[in-house]
Amino acid sequence: MNGSSGLANLHALLAMAGVVAPIFLLIALGFALGRARVFSPEQVRGFGRFVLLVALPALLVSVLARADMSRVLRPDYLLVYTLASLVSFGLGLAWFRTAARTDLPTAAVRAMGMSCSNSAFIGLPVATMVFGAAGAGPFALNTIIENLLMWPVVLILIEVGQSGEHHPGRVVLSVAKNLVRSPMLVGIVIGAGISLSGVHLPEFASRTLGVVAGASAPLALFTIGASLAGVSLHGRRAAIGAIALGKLALHPLLVVLALMVVPIGDPVFRSAAVLLAAVPMLSSFPVLAQRTGDEATCSAALLVTTVISFFTLLVTMALLGLNLA
Repeated sequence: MNGSSGLANLHALLAMAGVVAPIFLLIALGFALGRARVFSPEQVRGFGRFVLLVALPALLVSVLARADMSRVLRPDYLLVYTLASLVSFGLGLAWFRTAARTDLPTAAVRAMGMSCSNSAFIGLPVATMVFGAAGAGPFALNTIIENLLMWPVVLILIEVGQSGEHHPGRVVLSVAKNLVRSPMLVGIVIGAGISLSGVHLPEFASRTLGVVAGASAPLALFTIGASLAGVSLHGRRAAIGAIALGKLALHPLLVVLALMVVPIGDPVFRSAAVLLAAVPMLSSFPVLAQRTGDEATCSAALLVTTVISFFTLLVTMALLGLNLA
């Protein structure tokens, strides 16, 4: 009995590893080719821009245009994930401001690393491999939360901290202008609009979107690896550890606690909320840190978190009881 149970557990573990492994193999391929300088940093940035400006918006339009928006736009999911992300951000901000004694802009960026997932480049591939096409729904909602809430909060705190502006109305207006030009938000609006209108895309348009969207996951993962190739692990180890622990443990734990307060009935959205919170922080995290002079620490935190997340995602999937066999 124990032997058969052990074999079943091993089979389940191998099944989960089989889901996660292709994701990290693509990241490793990008890292290896980046280290070998097969692609220049400018080319890697070009790949990333293609993903963010073309492939991901095409994916959002393609998926949402065919979706039942009453099943995708879930207030319970938005509330759970927003609460968990804001609490994780608030705890990180308080920690770095008080215990670590950093300035407000630096603390805000580091706290973002503890509370804002890389939904576009890692979260979506994980969600679609685990949940299939249904994983695009939670991803779209995460995109809304991250772009309409988390990014603006961090940008406002950076501007206020660096300019000393105590009435940040102009800062908020500037941030809002940038938000309306976000390609992924535009993709969400177009896709949702097509779905709600009842219009069906022509076959050639659907096929074209599908081809472009198909490039999003592999190219995004490759770009993540290539962009990490030049990262050094030198930096403030305590800060790196705190950011990694906050992102991979605190953020998903807070989602679990939020689910106890606001239950989500749909099992896919419920599991996806935890799983998407357990992926590393967004890839532009070190880029944003350049504004505060903290890019060395944040780049190292991104590298460490990405490597460790291979194992923490397996643990998260096992705890969620996802049946992938």
